Amino acid sequence: MGSVIGSTKPSGDVPHHVEGDGRALAPTILDPTPLLSLQETGEGGRALNALCDRLAGEIILRYAVGRTTLDLGHGAPAVTEWVRPRASTLTVVDAVDLGRSAKIRLPWRDGSFECVYCLRTFSHLGHDGRSSDAAARMMLVELARVLAPGGVAVFQIDNPRSLWGAYHGIRHPRTVIERGPLLVESARGVTRFDTVARLLEMLPPDLAVSDTHGLRVFTAWPRSLLVPVVGRLLAGLDWFARDRALLRGFGAHVLAVMRRTR
Repeated sequence: MGSVIGSTKPSGDVPHHVEGDGRALAPTILDPTPLLSLQETGEGGRALNALCDRLAGEIILRYAVGRTTLDLGHGAPAVTEWVRPRASTLTVVDAVDLGRSAKIRLPWRDGSFECVYCLRTFSHLGHDGRSSDAAARMMLVELARVLAPGGVAVFQIDNPRSLWGAYHGIRHPRTVIERGPLLVESARGVTRFDTVARLLEMLPPDLAVSDTHGLRVFTAWPRSLLVPVVGRLLAGLDWFARDRALLRGFGAHVLAVMRRTR
């Protein structure tokens, strides 16, 4: 599994704030739907990726600075370059090295990292409903194993309680919670939508969620960021909503901050 130890040379700008029961349940599978890619394309997609990278990167830097850090999936290369010169060490494993099977094994000893972050990866594990659920659970177990006691992990999940989730045909969040996670299949693979409550059900006993942050609460469509004035307003609103208790739960993506408790 390819890993890269971080260098000491900074690259890229640091993100900044812009004012302005545990049972294995069968996933619900939607008919094939055109999905937005992991790294969305086009000018609007690039603007949206940049906004999400800054929203997530500022959170991750709160925990990664001066710590042994693992970038699990390399889903946001820009964030990697912000973390690299600021972490004590940075190990990067690409999502392709995690595979698409139901088994996830990380090749590091117990307690190797003080900080682990995973962006645009957890929602795309496996190749079907069964393998996605098994791989998600195993990744969380492996995360707890390689995370040092007291260490912090920041995981991104795709949220069904959002405009982006509704776009992909998720109309009844209550049904999703009762019947398990919802997967959307396409030529690009699978995308898994989990509520925070569902994530809590999957956590091993030695991981606990200490905080959550919402990404893309207001920016549902990439091209809206290209509209003069509107784009700046939406970006500012997303910075405002990211950490607000009444709004963050409606983000297209949710960052769950987890700590190893023992």
